Amino acid sequence: MKNRLLYKQKQSLNISLKLWLPILQSSLQELDDIFKKYSHENPFLECNCKNYSSSNDQKQNFIENTLLYEDSLYDVLLEQITAPLFPTPNSQKVAHEILLDIDDRGYFDGDIDEIAKKCNVYKEFVENIRQRFAYLEPAGVGAKDLQEACEFQLIQLDLDDELNKLVSKMIENFKTLDKYHKHHRFNEAMNVIKGFRFSPSVDYMEEEKEIVSDFYVEVGDDINIKINNDNYPDIIVNDPFNSKNEELRHQLKEARDLVGLLELRKSTLYKLVLIIVEKQIGFFIGGELKPLIMKTVADELGFEESTISRAVSNKYIDCSRGTFALKHFFTNAVSKNLSSSEIKNFLKQLIENESHDTPLNDDEILEKIETRFSVKMVRRTITKYRKLLNLPSSKERKKLYKMDIEWTI
Repeated sequence: MKNRLLYKQKQSLNISLKLWLPILQSSLQELDDIFKKYSHENPFLECNCKNYSSSNDQKQNFIENTLLYEDSLYDVLLEQITAPLFPTPNSQKVAHEILLDIDDRGYFDGDIDEIAKKCNVYKEFVENIRQRFAYLEPAGVGAKDLQEACEFQLIQLDLDDELNKLVSKMIENFKTLDKYHKHHRFNEAMNVIKGFRFSPSVDYMEEEKEIVSDFYVEVGDDINIKINNDNYPDIIVNDPFNSKNEELRHQLKEARDLVGLLELRKSTLYKLVLIIVEKQIGFFIGGELKPLIMKTVADELGFEESTISRAVSNKYIDCSRGTFALKHFFTNAVSKNLSSSEIKNFLKQLIENESHDTPLNDDEILEKIETRFSVKMVRRTITKYRKLLNLPSSKERKKLYKMDIEWTI
């Protein structure tokens, strides 16, 4: 029923992806710029846009010099998941799953075993597909860590054998680079390494900007979700010409479609937030996040999973616990009712309250987590979670604690 309703709604607007995707995916600030640009190009469309922190000159420069819709990292990679690198439906399906697990820095932070189960393939096949990301742009994307990101980038460079082997060895031994300083091509190799991007997606990272919440959520006896209409652009369609000119008629129709698409964005995001709040109701009353994947929400809304991934991008909700990105509410399951987010929060608390003289190593953290949650895990998962939280190893923490004590004294 939902699919048919959405289809009719879209069909009545006769929308194109060129119009719809930017409006759905953009933040409220970006939405302002999109409609301001349209109002400059379309004589039938008037836009009373909001003023954010950037200056008028900066906004005018943005309108005049940027495209309506700049491809995100997701879009750029999605376009490259084709033959010959991904020649079969199976390889493309796995590549799409890997794509959903690439973080904002361009690193893969998913679980190979989970993807293998989901796609009904061997984990070796999934890893083989992930390794093919080494040939995609931006170079380094899809790597699991810094070392592999550099290795991926090295693959795309045209170096002679001697220099290639030296750089490869140096990448494997980042912590002891000095031992290669006597090599006659050490300086060349260092220049190559300095050219690597330690965050492969750096060109697609958004500049830090003011966060404007899209929704306000209050949970008490009832769930109250309020859309932030005050920060939406006010748009009006005027028809002063009453002309039969084909071009003008086309622009008039586009203006009317844009009004409809703005309302469709609101209703789509409202339904999305409602589902998230219902699924994560425990969080809003002070508990932990429960397992929730985008496919679950996509199925309920009648969208593709990739569309939900676009929709949650750059969107925020304000609630009693603070302001959170919509992406925050999606977390993988460790067991039936236990999310990775809950494990990470507990891990963080353990380290915050540990002894500075004898910090917990990953094996000890693993034991405490297994006892606390009655779940079986492996140490490498704990190490992965700790790194995702930017928490140093126990040895590194001990050094930092010692330095802190000495500094205090």
